[in-house]
Amino acid sequence: MPWGEKGRFPLRIKVIGVLAVVALGLVASPAQAASTWPGDSATRTADGSNVFGKNLSGLSFESANVVWAVKNSPSTLYRLVPSGSTWKIDQKRSLNYQDGQGDPDAEGVVSTPEGIFVAVERDNDDGDVSAPKILKYGTGSNAVAEWELGGMPEVDPNDGPEAISWVPDEYLTRNGFKDDTGRTYDPTDYPGHGSGLFFVGLEATGEVYVYALQDSAKLLAKFASGHTQVMDLEFDGSKLWAICDNNCNGQTTTLAISSGKFRVTAKYNRPSTLPNTNLEGFAISPSCVNGKKLVLWSDDDNKDGHALRSGSLSCTS
Repeated sequence: MPWGEKGRFPLRIKVIGVLAVVALGLVASPAQAASTWPGDSATRTADGSNVFGKNLSGLSFESANVVWAVKNSPSTLYRLVPSGSTWKIDQKRSLNYQDGQGDPDAEGVVSTPEGIFVAVERDNDDGDVSAPKILKYGTGSNAVAEWELGGMPEVDPNDGPEAISWVPDEYLTRNGFKDDTGRTYDPTDYPGHGSGLFFVGLEATGEVYVYALQDSAKLLAKFASGHTQVMDLEFDGSKLWAICDNNCNGQTTTLAISSGKFRVTAKYNRPSTLPNTNLEGFAISPSCVNGKKLVLWSDDDNKDGHALRSGSLSCTS
């Protein structure tokens, strides 16, 4: 969500987000002490010098050897593959809306069994207007489907959907997920939605919104991430991770289903060697090697000419 290179929003005001949270009655859980990062303290740069520049945002592993990344301005989708200890660009394409127009402010990306989905705050060509959407992409630059995201509070156009993740129905049903009416989630109630639900993080409030994507986006639930703001979401197969940037000192929370609702189970500080920068992307490898999983962070500010950093996470975390 950076102010971006077009510079339409010179001042970042977070009061809107606080008011929205209070108005919705969605105040986050009381602050809890953060624990040490549950992996190695060592991190390293994971890209070449000035490969991406500024505005690199969301990250998502498709497999252990393929990562998708989005840049919000100009709107760009990258396919990354390993290159020694770093990651290099294997594919790169600009992104448009379904009609082939516009410059979607691509903030989050998730690779799913049903394709690549991108969370968008607005059209950069009309940057003064909030336009929260999810866009789906195939092999081209134009979106193959798009959904408007209703049910979110009105926020600044640059404080909208910042994060996206996908959680399979199997996990949700096995753990008794309930919507905000208290009804236990039944995938058959949402024909054509695919095999999972989309979790979208709203930067201004730190809240997470859960959608079934049918002909329209059906809002099922919303819950607190444990942060005042949220920059990326990652589902690791057993729990949801939420990351905040330097506004929260790069902390992450984990969330799991308890009594039908997603609730914070832990809070972690960033690794001690990870710079406290504008961390907007966070992804965990699906592969465990020697008891560890690779973790990637993206830095929207491209500090010291690097937008990607890597570290590790204990497989039991």
